[in-house]
Amino acid sequence: MANLVTSFMLWLCLISYAYTTIHAAPEWPRGRSTRFYDFKIQTMTVNKLCNSKQIVTVNNMFPGPVVYAQQGDRLIVKVSNESPYNATIHW
Repeated sequence: MANLVTSFMLWLCLISYAYTTIHAAPEWPRGRSTRFYDFKIQTMTVNKLCNSKQIVTVNNMFPGPVVYAQQGDRLIVKVSNESPYNATIHW
């Protein structure tokens, strides 16, 4: 009986390992890739507790979107400011 359980556990481990290596999500590219981002800065009205307020958003998101990059990557970022305010983007 112990032999059967051990064999089953070993088989289960091998199947799960094979599944994760074949069907796993592809790896993130390692360096030297070019990433393009398009940011649109605009104002948006937010209603909280019966009060409305204008806030500055990036792509209608607050806080703004995440920039994914690794050492050696090249980033090309296009920023369009459609709000009436000056804006600064920091990384």
